[in-house]
Amino acid sequence: MSPRMPSRRTVLGGLVSTALAAPVPAFAGAGAPRIVALDWVSAASLAALGVMPVAAPELPRYAQIVVEPALAPGVQELGLRAEPNLERIARLRPDAILTDGELAPLEARLNRIAPVHRFQPHAFDGRDQIATGMAALDGLGRTVGLERQVNDYLARAQAAFDGAARLPAIDRRPAYVISLIDGRRCLVFTADGLFQAVLDRLGIANAWTGTGSAFGHLTVTLDQLAARPEARLINIGHVPLVRAALAMRQPVLSSLPAIRAGRVTLLPEVLFYGGIPAALRFLHLLTDALQAEHAA
Repeated sequence: MSPRMPSRRTVLGGLVSTALAAPVPAFAGAGAPRIVALDWVSAASLAALGVMPVAAPELPRYAQIVVEPALAPGVQELGLRAEPNLERIARLRPDAILTDGELAPLEARLNRIAPVHRFQPHAFDGRDQIATGMAALDGLGRTVGLERQVNDYLARAQAAFDGAARLPAIDRRPAYVISLIDGRRCLVFTADGLFQAVLDRLGIANAWTGTGSAFGHLTVTLDQLAARPEARLINIGHVPLVRAALAMRQPVLSSLPAIRAGRVTLLPEVLFYGGIPAALRFLHLLTDALQAEHAA
């Protein structure tokens, strides 16, 4: 008897999981640089490359909002993202410090501790978010001596995105991508954000045609999601809140065409400006959900 061939879902899941799974985390002493990350995206990107930051801010909230790549227990807490503990950074004696540029007034002081490098994978000028994120990771690798790790990771990420483009068994109708705030309002994610860059690889159009913030979102009332009655609704994060709202049949939410037709996909938290690791997490969660719905 010939062996059973794996399904495309199994193959894609393996590609995305492989891209998300970093090598065994390395700390200084194992040939890796000691890098402090002053923002979540820098921390997640380092972890995705298999090189844990020695310290990062707001670790409990990172675990709730960013989720993966998970940070190792040995990563030190730096306090608030807007007010990192400079004394603790100095005591850690890092080889480099990564920042997204939001702490520019502190960079002169930080440079006296270790060289500061800006890492910002989010495009604010309409460029493709995935291409921009990959270019930013490539630059990071050359800056801090992680070229091999970056090349390996980007190859796995590209394979995952290429595999997603060939998936046959998913609903490719236009979609509103939202994050529910309450029974009347939500964040809606626009066509120039990170999530849409993933949907573009899947051949899924954004049902929302308006513009938003520099990070690709804006707050709207739920009734505005009725403009495209044929669209799917993809909610990211706050899953217990959404389930409760649906169970309570809150009037505005329940009246939406996507809700009435059962075209709703609930996904856990994904950082909407998180670069390639977040894009891969969204890809994995969404394709798993859409294929499960198709098979049901």
